[in-house]
Amino acid sequence: MEADFLKQKMDQTKDMVLSRILIVLFFFMALGLTISLLRVPETGFKFIYGVQMCLAVIMVLLYVFQNKLKSNVKGAIFLSVIYTMALMSVFSFGIYGFGWAYFIPAVALGFLYYNKRIGTILAIVSFFILASAAFLFSKGILSFKPENSNYMENFSNWLNMIITTLLISIVIVMFWNNLYSLVSNTFQHIYNQQEDMKKMNQELVIARDRAQQSDKMKSSFLQNISHEIRTPLNIIIGFSDMVSQTDDPKEHLEFNKVIRDNSNTMLKIVNDIVDFSKIETNSLTINKTAFNVNDVLSQIEIKYQKNATDTIQFALQKLDLEITTDKDRFYQIINNLLENAFKFTSEGKIEVKSELTDNHLKFKIIDTGIGIPETEQKKIFERFYRIDAFSGGAGLGLSLAHSIANCMEGNITVVSKPNIGSTFEFQIPISK
Repeated sequence: MEADFLKQKMDQTKDMVLSRILIVLFFFMALGLTISLLRVPETGFKFIYGVQMCLAVIMVLLYVFQNKLKSNVKGAIFLSVIYTMALMSVFSFGIYGFGWAYFIPAVALGFLYYNKRIGTILAIVSFFILASAAFLFSKGILSFKPENSNYMENFSNWLNMIITTLLISIVIVMFWNNLYSLVSNTFQHIYNQQEDMKKMNQELVIARDRAQQSDKMKSSFLQNISHEIRTPLNIIIGFSDMVSQTDDPKEHLEFNKVIRDNSNTMLKIVNDIVDFSKIETNSLTINKTAFNVNDVLSQIEIKYQKNATDTIQFALQKLDLEITTDKDRFYQIINNLLENAFKFTSEGKIEVKSELTDNHLKFKIIDTGIGIPETEQKKIFERFYRIDAFSGGAGLGLSLAHSIANCMEGNITVVSKPNIGSTFEFQIPISK
């Protein structure tokens, strides 16, 4: 892409320079043709005059159709015309008519339309052509008798002309080399700026889309969390009224259990929101204490054995190991992962496996639930994200578990296939 951009800009510059050179060259060609035609009564109509007229027509056509030709084609035509004019003039008239001057733009065109190597070769070839012409005329092999009989007949005049031409060519080559570098660097700078702006615009678009998505997810979260809070709250209020209206001890116990369960549900929602706020402000603390892993796993087992049904089996592998970390956060992570597993598993089995490898404690929560599509697996740990808009919950469970695991210098990964199940792996470094 960069190469195409620079090539396009350089071709535009070449075409612009060519148009200017053509205009200037038209003037000199018209002047040369006029002088040649004025000499016809004295010299007769020479072949070189006809060639000059044909070349002039080619130059006019090149100017007219320049927009329809490729840059290299225009350069080749222009270079051929100029070199032909220079050769015909030098070998027919010596330096008479200043045909040697055409070598100068020819060399410049070599640098302009091709590269430094071509320009250098043309400069060397032009020098040897002039040196050859000087030798041939000085030896009398070629001759031309102008009105002034002493014009360019001695070698010193030829040498002066060659040195002058060479110096002019060197100056033009140096000037064009510096100009070419300047223009190339300018276009490179412009290209880099454009690429930086494109990259910046792309990043701004991505940031805007993320912000819009985050706003939508936050709005959805607020709507959902209000529902999640109102539901248990209404149940608590309703069953509190029912408790006061019955004297049956069994109903009292049943109603109190419903009130307690829904109170715990509300407490968990509030705790999740508080933890989310702490993570957002980087104020979540990890309070490390020594405890046995089996103590936490036993609590987990007691809680989730109640969720096991005829269609869902629950198995938990114990691990007798003393570690030092935040016990409450450790429980919270495993609990959130199991809540997610039970939420999306209607039949089959949910297992909790544990192992100790390389000073890392690993837990695998394996379920046979609905699974997660590969395109969604990178999103499930994002805040407020819910793979199923119709499922309950605030959409914070997996996000909190993942963030808390990171705060404990651990990590959570997932491997899942739709309609087969998911495996969440939670690992943390341990201090015995």
